Amino acid sequence: MEALFFIGAVIFIVTISYVWSKLSVKGLELNHGFERDRIFLGETINYVQELTNKKLLPLPWIKVETEVPKAMDFIKGTLVAHNKPGKKILSGVYSLLWYQKIRRRYPVSPQNRGIFFFGPVTLNTGDLLGIYQNEMKIYNNARLIVYPRIVDVFVTEGTPDISLSGAGGKKKIFPDPFLFGGKRNYFPGDSLKDIDWKSSAKFDRLLVKVYDSSYKKRICFILDVNTFENAWEGINPKLSEFLIVLTASIAKKAIDSGYEVMLASNGRIISGDNDTDIFTLIPYGTGAIHLKVILDALARLDYYSIYKIDEVFDRVFHTLKKGSRVVFITANWGKSGKKIVEFLEKMSFDVELILAGKRNKDYKGPKGVKTYHAFGEEKWREISFIELV
Repeated sequence: MEALFFIGAVIFIVTISYVWSKLSVKGLELNHGFERDRIFLGETINYVQELTNKKLLPLPWIKVETEVPKAMDFIKGTLVAHNKPGKKILSGVYSLLWYQKIRRRYPVSPQNRGIFFFGPVTLNTGDLLGIYQNEMKIYNNARLIVYPRIVDVFVTEGTPDISLSGAGGKKKIFPDPFLFGGKRNYFPGDSLKDIDWKSSAKFDRLLVKVYDSSYKKRICFILDVNTFENAWEGINPKLSEFLIVLTASIAKKAIDSGYEVMLASNGRIISGDNDTDIFTLIPYGTGAIHLKVILDALARLDYYSIYKIDEVFDRVFHTLKKGSRVVFITANWGKSGKKIVEFLEKMSFDVELILAGKRNKDYKGPKGVKTYHAFGEEKWREISFIELV
């Protein structure tokens, strides 16, 4: 009898454990994401997991394993190795009563700009004794876009201003919101600084300059992401990131100053589901929404291209608007860049050249093209400003 009772008890326990494990994933929900879906490099944000048990059956244990990017620093949480390159596993074990919800926050700090996906998530649970286990996968990944750093950018004292304003000292890049539109007679109360002294002497009466604030300021940034002229020479990662920081910072200044801004690059946008085929082109636009579009693109821009900048320029040129200024940014000053700059000069565009990196310090652009140098690639993570020399 005792043997039969023991066998019956074992069968009963095994059956209960089996049924418990089968029902354990029923009514189990996991939602995960970030408090914001976009941050700047250097910021910290909470990754939030919310686990809910929507049934009467309690869960004595549940193991949650989440695939997370290796390029993400966790301030708290248990991380284990993953067999996938560039991935690691965030692991946690919890228990849930009936109809209970728990929420866990994990402060994270990205090491690099880019687009990052958290997931899929594996939920592993079972009966009280752990005899049977049941698994459920959540494929709804959480996404985080990390913008490049934004720093102040200005030209060094005593050098020409990229805005062509002619102001002395340490200059702003885009200070002048007006376009010179003509002259008129002087009236009492007009500012003396607006008097056109040469014209006044010629016509023997005081004339003042008239400015047109309705003028639409346009600027196009052309970014060459390659740090060497030939693809087989490789990549300089620090210089690549410095190029992105420089472009993002100047583009933000331009938009904040009211410019219509266009961005073109031979780098493609990296995404989980939508890559540009060979190059990046963001048409002219203004305002905060357009700035978001540009920062999204720069966050996901690949720092390497198999195409030289002149090989994609033909597909960019037709989108340039008349009267637009063009700022060509490169760390790789060679035949490809010279070809574009000289062509734009011939087409009467106002072209300015920014050469990034110390190795370009002795190079100059074609005659008549304003050339600036930007240094600081070794400390691109720490710099708070960039000088255009």
